[in-house]
Amino acid sequence: MRKPSPHRTVLAAALTAAALGGVGAYAATGAGESTSAPRALSVAPGPGRLTRANGLDGTGAVPVFSLANGDAVDLLASAGVRCLVRRDPSGRVVGESCATDAASAAGRGIAVSDECGASGRNLMEITGLAPQGTSEVRLNSSDGVSRSTLVMDGAFKFDGVNPRPGGPYPTGVQWLGAAGSDRGAAGLPVAGDEFCLPAE
Repeated sequence: MRKPSPHRTVLAAALTAAALGGVGAYAATGAGESTSAPRALSVAPGPGRLTRANGLDGTGAVPVFSLANGDAVDLLASAGVRCLVRRDPSGRVVGESCATDAASAAGRGIAVSDECGASGRNLMEITGLAPQGTSEVRLNSSDGVSRSTLVMDGAFKFDGVNPRPGGPYPTGVQWLGAAGSDRGAAGLPVAGDEFCLPAE
């Protein structure tokens, strides 16, 4: 496992995330910002770049959940695209992601954020947009163990800690509909050797 920057967010290749302030964002295909958002990104950089690029201005944001590190996540939606906006406790935008429903089904609306020893808590959150008709998301692990969470306003989260060196790690999700019906699966935008090592 590699040791990247003190805090980072890993995103699916077709998902776009904005890294603002001191929070680093890395696409699964390499460092930096992915440019394959649902609509062309011809807007100025800065907070709200993705939501503005997709015709959303922040009004009508629906709070969906809070993360273990204190960040809050809101959902914005328009015809054809949904965006998750993550804010730190001071209200500053520290990440945003947007995906169409088809992209969500393929796992392109999933983000993995982990602390690389910055706080000593080694928190890891997996958040994302679930495809339409999904009521539950199952997170599968390399050791065959899984855990589930309910979808809230089209979004989901899993709070946890970074995998231990040589230990089991999350590998992907399964989309579940009514009565547990299988609606497909998607991998995570991070491989087993790309999670942060816990601080010693």
